[in-house]
Amino acid sequence: MRTAGSAFFVLFALVLGVVALPSAWLAANVVAEDGFVQLAAPLADDAEFTGTLAAALAEEATASVEVPPEVADAVEPVVRDVAQGIAQLPDFDRAWQDTLRRSHTRTFGGQGQPSADTGGSAMFTLDVAPLVGLVTAQLGNQFGVDVPAPEQTLVHIGGADQFDVVERAEVAAGLWPALAIAAGVGAVLALALARRRSTTLALLGLGVLLVGAALWLGAGFAPSLLNQVADENTVADVFRDALAERAAGGFQEWCLAALAAGILLMVAGFVGRLLSGSRR
Repeated sequence: MRTAGSAFFVLFALVLGVVALPSAWLAANVVAEDGFVQLAAPLADDAEFTGTLAAALAEEATASVEVPPEVADAVEPVVRDVAQGIAQLPDFDRAWQDTLRRSHTRTFGGQGQPSADTGGSAMFTLDVAPLVGLVTAQLGNQFGVDVPAPEQTLVHIGGADQFDVVERAEVAAGLWPALAIAAGVGAVLALALARRRSTTLALLGLGVLLVGAALWLGAGFAPSLLNQVADENTVADVFRDALAERAAGGFQEWCLAALAAGILLMVAGFVGRLLSGSRR
């Protein structure tokens, strides 16, 4: 009976751990604004990403910028030239971080939810107005006219029917402390009920190792799965794909920590088993 109870709590701890690890990562790196900005900010240093973003941003800027009629015919080629060099502008990093914070607030602050005015929403709403503002400022300098920057330039990533993904992420992120505590309690109970605690500790370590490996592999496949879902907007595609790669790599680092913890538990269990056998 004790062996069965111990095995049950081992499985209990591992199942909760499978949920707790990604939930904790979501809380720290997606739901938390500072964590999200830290995750996505390095995209601005990726030459391939910024080059693709610049080309896509030119389309957004051309569509959203209101210019005086006297310069309307010359705007489009100039916008494209300015957009191509946007990453070299002094204020680019500040505008990029402002874009990320605005986008996070719109998505996780409730502003991105479906409404009668917008006719719908998206899984994630990217507000690139600060970046478009850099373009308008450059246009104003070149033409010597006042080119007003838009208050918002929204890029919807995913459909309105996918907004529940954001809500689920927020719920999961809020639950991770309880899940982690419950998993820890399960592990303690498994050891308390075990006839051979060293063996149970080794099994727990093996389970953590397998969980970490499974989550690591799953994270590696996630970007390719997202790439198969095309958005109507080029900026949305560029941002989603680049961020998915960053997120997968960041989560895999957490999985490596779980793998290391699993190995340590296994070694501790085996050593304990050897020491207990040598005393007999």
